[in-house]
Amino acid sequence: MSTVLIGKILGWIGFITLIHSTYSTYEHLSYLKAVEKANDMPIEITVECLFSVIIFAISVILVAGPLKPILMKSEMVKKSIDKVDTRPSFNTFNHRGRIIKSSLDI
Repeated sequence: MSTVLIGKILGWIGFITLIHSTYSTYEHLSYLKAVEKANDMPIEITVECLFSVIIFAISVILVAGPLKPILMKSEMVKKSIDKVDTRPSFNTFNHRGRIIKSSLDI
């Protein structure tokens, strides 16, 4: 199996266990509220939540793929000088701004 498929499977496992730990936390806190006890979270729910986050993080790393370089030097090697130096050869500064300004002065 490919690493992307393994990553997707691990992602679903991490997601489902995170949803389960969230539901367990909600049920436990509502039980504590009903019996009026102190808010102490069982270690099983905490371990399940941390386990699911770690599994989900591993799945994201497996699915993401290789990183690309972000240095400007590596990007500039791929482009020609014509692609890099593409700016207009002239700038026009007489546009509708003069007409708008003169109509506001009235």
